[in-house]
Amino acid sequence: MILAVDPGKDKTGCAVVEEDGSLVVKQVIPTKTYEKEMASLLSRYPVRAFIMGNGTRHGEMKERSEKLLHAMERDIPVILVDEKYTTEMGEAWYWKDHPAKGLSRLIPKGMRTVPVPVDDYVAWIIGNIYLGHVKAEDVGHRKV
Repeated sequence: MILAVDPGKDKTGCAVVEEDGSLVVKQVIPTKTYEKEMASLLSRYPVRAFIMGNGTRHGEMKERSEKLLHAMERDIPVILVDEKYTTEMGEAWYWKDHPAKGLSRLIPKGMRTVPVPVDDYVAWIIGNIYLGHVKAEDVGHRKV
């Protein structure tokens, strides 16, 4: 299992992911309680690698993660992954899990807004990028 993180200023997404890419658990947590939440996940699951997106505040969050792992006496590497297009992918994965219903189905996909933060989905995607199950091209972005 791996623990994947989408670091952020106010909120951080995290996901525990199996080697086949399947999701064990995901959540969006306040960044101010990061260490407490990560310690809980690390205590509950046999995590072999700590994967982090290289976006917002990743330097500070990587340092916080390494200090936590050291304090917990866990010899797990913190590995950075390119998180290009992961927010767009997170929105797509959200809509796959929560398809529009009722009249909302009539709104074109490109005009719909996701009603909740998708940082947890992004963390899951970051884990899948590390595992080699997902690529940035999977978002279908014109620039890729």
